[in-house]
Amino acid sequence: MRPHPLKLTESIAIALTSLVVGLGLAGCGAGKPQASPSQTTSATTSTVPPSGTSATHTTTVTPAGTGSGRCHAADLKADLQIQKDGSAMAILTNKSSRTCTVTGYLSYHGLLADNSTVAVATKHVANPGAPVPITLKQGISAFSGVKWTSCDKAEANCTVLAGLRVTPPEDTTQLTATVLGTDAKPLQQLTVSSAGFTAGSLQPASQGVVFP
Repeated sequence: MRPHPLKLTESIAIALTSLVVGLGLAGCGAGKPQASPSQTTSATTSTVPPSGTSATHTTTVTPAGTGSGRCHAADLKADLQIQKDGSAMAILTNKSSRTCTVTGYLSYHGLLADNSTVAVATKHVANPGAPVPITLKQGISAFSGVKWTSCDKAEANCTVLAGLRVTPPEDTTQLTATVLGTDAKPLQQLTVSSAGFTAGSLQPASQGVVFP
């Protein structure tokens, strides 16, 4: 039995309409590619700098001479207070604007009347104890004891000093110490035997540093 001509025509028209609609939908989506999974993840995890800030990293540099470290002779001043004949207390004070540290012992040289320097032996002993690191802020002092044997300046091995120069720990530069007598006045003359000086360790407090 042959199909009715009218029904066959309607079927063909319906099929063509479906094909056109399908092609139209495909065409509309062709210009809008979908984001890949990696693109989506990147968008959700990216970091945006806060408003008013820059993404550039900066490093703050501390100007030379303002940080802490070992004290140098230029940072310090030295005073020697005579306690009794042949014994004194050395006071090492930070005169600079930076904080620095000292650890160890002072060494001594003599000053002659003509202001020339003369070598004097210095023996280091752990009095009143082993050296400890001492942090010196501006105006803060460290202390140590020093002793020597006085002598008659007429003796051949007697050194007559008009002053003292001090070398801080781990340094090679000397600084002139202010030497004060028991009357708190500058000392004009100091006699030291050939045995030289015996210096105790630098300590953060003056108690106990003077040799008995």
